[in-house]
Amino acid sequence: MPACTRRDFLLRAAAGLMALAVAPMARAESIQLAKADIVLKGEQFILSGQFDIQLSGTLEKALMRGVQLSFVQAFEAQRERDYWLAEDLIELQRPVRVSYNALLRQFYVTIQGSFSAHDSLEDALRAVGDLRDWVVLNVNQTRKKSNHRAYIRMYLDIAQLPKPLQVNALASSARWQLDSGWQERSFKY
Repeated sequence: MPACTRRDFLLRAAAGLMALAVAPMARAESIQLAKADIVLKGEQFILSGQFDIQLSGTLEKALMRGVQLSFVQAFEAQRERDYWLAEDLIELQRPVRVSYNALLRQFYVTIQGSFSAHDSLEDALRAVGDLRDWVVLNVNQTRKKSNHRAYIRMYLDIAQLPKPLQVNALASSARWQLDSGWQERSFKY
């Protein structure tokens, strides 16, 4: 193995330092379910939790230029049965929209008619991923002493984008499509 000259060593060290400096700037766009709890309050099951959302540079630029991003939070529940297929109990979806007003420099988040304003993109994305106090199931839809499975998902709804961007989103799916995939949780009544 040949010895490395001082010049080669300095070039390799500089390249390594640049790679380390650039690494924190590169971030993966994704939606991750950070927490999800299903608790019984009175006669209803309440879903509380949080999705962590990281936008790609393309999505962030589109949002900052006035494009409203629409997400969908989805919930499905099943009752497990011993000798038969699981029984579907409910399928719910709720739209979540985030937009940016360049004049006021504020982000607006709408969840099922509830409206909130945020000063930073991080706060707005935290509000978009919020699952707090979502009534997902009634006690009458379940059976006592049964095991239940819940499936939770959040994704960017490309169909709600403006038509020219829909074509772009379909052609370059990696930059536009965000999806957490179905995340499974179990609960008992």
